[in-house]
Amino acid sequence: MGTSLRRAALTAATGAALAALALPPAAHAAADVTVNPSAVAPGGRFTLAAYCGATATSAEVSGTAFGGPAEITLNPFTDGGPGAFNAELTVPATTLPGSYQLSVTCSDGETGTGTLVVSPTGAPAGGGGSTSQGPSRALLGAGGSLLAASGVGAFLMLRRRYRGHHAA
Repeated sequence: MGTSLRRAALTAATGAALAALALPPAAHAAADVTVNPSAVAPGGRFTLAAYCGATATSAEVSGTAFGGPAEITLNPFTDGGPGAFNAELTVPATTLPGSYQLSVTCSDGETGTGTLVVSPTGAPAGGGGSTSQGPSRALLGAGGSLLAASGVGAFLMLRRRYRGHHAA
C-alpha cells in the first residue's frame, strides 16, 4: 500500500505544479492613456487623459520625462465616466524634440503609458488643400471638360467599331 500512496501523492503534486504553471500570475489591468494632440512644439499645450478602472478615485502622472513636475495629479473627468481623469499640461519651452513616455498610476493600482511627441513645429496642420473651401469653378470646369472629352472619344471609337463589322 505504501507504493500506491506514494504514487497518489506524486500525481497530486505533479497536477498542482502543472496547474500553477498553466495559470498566469494575477496582474493589474492596464489603464488607457491618451495624449491629444500627440505631437506638440516646445511651449505648447496638450491634454493627457487616463481611463482607469471604475473604482479608481485619483490618478497621477510623472512629468519628469518631458521636463515637467515630478508628480501631476489628474482631475476627475466626469464626461469620461467612472475612473476617467485628465489634465491640460504645458511642455516646457526648454524640452528637446523627441518621444516621451508618460506613466500614469491610478489609485486602484492600474498603470498605463501614453506617448508625447515633442517636435520643433508641433503637429502638422491638417486641411487647407485645394478642396478645403469646397469645389471651385475652375475644378468643376476642368473635371467636366475631361468627362466630355472621354465621352466623345468613346463615342467615336464605338462608331468606328460598329461600321467595321457591318460593312456590305
